[in-house]
Amino acid sequence: MPITHRPIASRRPATGLHRIRSPLSRIAFTLAPRTSHLLWLEYGTARLQGPGDATPEHAGPRILWWADGERRDLIVEIGARGTLVSIPETTLLQVLPVTPIGDQMQRTLSQNLELPTDALGAMTDLLAGFASERQGTDPGADIAAANYLALLVLQIWRMARKDLVHLGGAPQGLSERFVLLAAQRVRDHRLVDDYARDLKVSRNRLGSAVKRATGLSPRAYLHRLLVRDAMELLANTGMPVSQVAFRLGFADPAYFTRFFQRETGQNPGAFRRSFSKKPNVEFQSFAAWP
Repeated sequence: MPITHRPIASRRPATGLHRIRSPLSRIAFTLAPRTSHLLWLEYGTARLQGPGDATPEHAGPRILWWADGERRDLIVEIGARGTLVSIPETTLLQVLPVTPIGDQMQRTLSQNLELPTDALGAMTDLLAGFASERQGTDPGADIAAANYLALLVLQIWRMARKDLVHLGGAPQGLSERFVLLAAQRVRDHRLVDDYARDLKVSRNRLGSAVKRATGLSPRAYLHRLLVRDAMELLANTGMPVSQVAFRLGFADPAYFTRFFQRETGQNPGAFRRSFSKKPNVEFQSFAAWP
């Protein structure tokens, strides 16, 4: 069956809003890179398709969040209904609060999410308000639209956070919930026992699931996240080492220095100097470290 292709304009970094209203033929939306995408699929089916691969088909009602990634197509089947919101990277950063909670939100929203559907009323109201103000001509409509978008992103994070501690599922699901929860709470320096309690499992069960999925113990995985975040701040910002330590939740910069050196073999200052001396380095992310 032929596909009607509807590219999403990306000439300017504006948030896109696309209503999907029971198409009579299959539709493909081109999802731009450096953009996050929210799909509220009321009913029908949809799937992502990239170069040479395709994800499993999703059936509504479902709320899906796809973090910034490579250019892909969203294939929407005949009769589907929903709303697609595309948020450029710069816009997403602007609507996140400059607070520790903003840091938690950013880490959560950097991952693909399939959200629970128990807060659809709030999601529907926020989408309707955002759409109305985005198209409105009243004074301050752009400000109202930005505030609606900020509330929409906050609602996504709340739904993801609530789902992280939901009990049940196979060990693979448990490890995935731990990874997502760790991304949110790693800078709180919580104990492994705290994570196990939040996920309603024993410490031993959590350790076994995380070890199978990541090759690391929960404690070692948490340390890896802290070191990765430290590397990004040291390489990408001019923050003093003490400020990096405080940003990562360390009360004592000297302890942070000892921790970083134990984990990497270099102290923070030496790491920053060695990184800055490398010619033609295009820093992207330490997400895959080590």
